Amino acid sequence: MEFVLQYLDYMKSRYFMGEKKLRAAVVLSGCGHLDGTEVREAVLSLLVLDQQEVDVKCFAPDINITQVMDHKTKEAVKEKRNVLVEAARIARGEIYDLREAKAENFDMLVVPGGYGVAKNLSDLAENKTVMPEFERLVSEFFVAKKPIGTICISPAIIVLILSSKIGKEESKIKVTIGDDKDQLIEKLGGEHITCDTKLSIEDEKHNIFSCSAYMRSDESTHSVYQGIKHMIDSMVKKINKKTKQPFL
Repeated sequence: MEFVLQYLDYMKSRYFMGEKKLRAAVVLSGCGHLDGTEVREAVLSLLVLDQQEVDVKCFAPDINITQVMDHKTKEAVKEKRNVLVEAARIARGEIYDLREAKAENFDMLVVPGGYGVAKNLSDLAENKTVMPEFERLVSEFFVAKKPIGTICISPAIIVLILSSKIGKEESKIKVTIGDDKDQLIEKLGGEHITCDTKLSIEDEKHNIFSCSAYMRSDESTHSVYQGIKHMIDSMVKKINKKTKQPFL
């Protein structure tokens, strides 16, 4: 009888109050794969989040792009551009300073790839340092045990940030960047899992999700979409499973 009453109360709350939408923070690093966010990865991420009826808020740091690139010639140009201003192109102007992002206000974090992740949000190639505000946000989600979704090269930055925060006795953070022939993930302290572009992997222990997307540059847009969808769908499923009433 008590079970039935609990179930009825739960169904009433759903009917009268409505379902609470999940909220995602999406971090962008510019606009364009050579010096910012990979545009297709960002748009496909926003599409899948919308398909899942997740409320989205985009963020980017208010800093200059490290090296502006001509995406036609693929050569560096002597220009100054702002990461936040450029990322606003993708978010249709609805974008906020990264300093305003707090994990407590969201259920998940999604980080599309592009060289902006490795050059603007971090200095992966040279000094292996990370922008403090980005490191803070990732750490907040990690400590709160909220899912972090990483795409393309961004899994490497997440490993760089979090490997130093877990004890040596704990298992390494598992991610994929496709094939990782250069063993980048291992060098950063993580464990690489080879994965098809159409799929994603989940590190269940650390709540880190990843898919390779355009790490394999010859992949079709549809394959990249499938991998991103697989990742975000898995994140949403895990959150819903965690918050689901025990008697259902």
